[in-house]
Amino acid sequence: MESSVCHGCLLHLEAYINWLDDIIWGRYFIVILLAVGIYYSIRLKFPQVLMAKYALSVITEKDHGAKGNKSHISPYEALMISMGTRVGIGTIVGMAVAVVQGGPGVIVWMWLAAFLNGAISVAENTLGQVYKSRDGDGFKGGAPYYLAKGLGARKLAIVSSALMILTGWSFSVLFSYTIYTSFEPWVPAAAAGASHLSLYVGAGIVVFASIMFFGGGRYIARFTSYVTPFMSVGFILIALYSIAIHWDKAGRILGQILDSAFDVGSILGGFAGSVLVIGIKRAMFANEAGLGSVPGAAAAAHTSHPVKQGIVQAFCVFVDTLIASLSVLFVLFSDSYGNALTDADGQRLTALPLVQSAMRESLGVFGNYYMTFLIVVLTATVLVGSYYIGQMNLKYISDKRLTVNAYRIVTIGVLFIGAQASLDLAWNTANVVMGLCATINIVAVFLLFKVVKVSVDDFLNQKRQGINPTFSARKLGIENAECWD
Repeated sequence: MESSVCHGCLLHLEAYINWLDDIIWGRYFIVILLAVGIYYSIRLKFPQVLMAKYALSVITEKDHGAKGNKSHISPYEALMISMGTRVGIGTIVGMAVAVVQGGPGVIVWMWLAAFLNGAISVAENTLGQVYKSRDGDGFKGGAPYYLAKGLGARKLAIVSSALMILTGWSFSVLFSYTIYTSFEPWVPAAAAGASHLSLYVGAGIVVFASIMFFGGGRYIARFTSYVTPFMSVGFILIALYSIAIHWDKAGRILGQILDSAFDVGSILGGFAGSVLVIGIKRAMFANEAGLGSVPGAAAAAHTSHPVKQGIVQAFCVFVDTLIASLSVLFVLFSDSYGNALTDADGQRLTALPLVQSAMRESLGVFGNYYMTFLIVVLTATVLVGSYYIGQMNLKYISDKRLTVNAYRIVTIGVLFIGAQASLDLAWNTANVVMGLCATINIVAVFLLFKVVKVSVDDFLNQKRQGINPTFSARKLGIENAECWD
């Protein structure tokens, strides 16, 4: 009796979460996101394009003033932390879900969202740098800091921090579950429970997370700076190989993409589940531009001008969207998708099982080994990057050692539970909390347009003079930017 009551409560909770998801993503947020992206693109003269030429030099520049300071994180390391939160579940597994749910046309709307989000990324990460605070010998920042310092909205900043931490925990469940499912092909389905696979996987995640979380920001920066580019390039090469061996399908798939993307009936009917909304939602889940999470990593970088991190993170949006697009094409060109393969329960393959099946087509049995390795490593980078951003948000509420350690322990516990959990509720909860975080952040970024505008103009003026841009908040009339004067 008690079990049936709990099950009923869970069903009601899931229905409520689904209702909220429909309201946020199907009613207002897509409009706000596109409107602010268009506004920033036009008013700043398309900074995601105009300033892309500076990306490589900014990423690789050396800050000699930070030499010998182990707390300082370089622009490249900040980029890899943010890439670590992006290239993983959302970019690979999430794209398989998007294609099955929304159709091949999601790739078109994903690129539109990424283009507009590039301008938002310039803005939010510039603000993250402008309003950052000192954290010992390093820096901390993010959406709560520019909410409080730029808009004077301290209560809303606390809400934003709490929501971002909840988002991180929701995604932590997804991360652990994804790692667990990547090992399932190696354990007979009937014996998975008897073998306690989820417990072993959960224990392994706990050990890894403990080393990363208690090792500090430098451990995280060093880990992601080495692992993320290596694994990303590996997946890109395999995706290109798979597309090449199925190239005879190219014409048909291009037609499917265009037909699906511009099917007016599909877009307008059931808007929340349309190809447009799914494409934009998955793009945000993959590149995180506009969510307000990445400015936490950007703020930690030691740089001479805030706009430099805006440029770096906008470049990251492009790179992530390129990898996500290859993931979509990798799935579309596979026979596993084209033949609508099903699992043992008769359900169409989606998410990780679909990607694993497509990988086996290209690499044979080696595909199983590689896919397990890829998912474990990439999800590990997402895990540590997400934790780091959550810690930045926690430090806005309280940076006491006891509080931070408690957050680390709770996050480790959530990761262990995630390996045993059911996926649906965690996924939908993450969507809702992510939508709420993004709503607060997008409105804040819009209201702080003048700060972004004077910062971007200052950067470009110095570039035209042929000098390495430096920043003075006092000179530009920006208040509460104590790290810059």
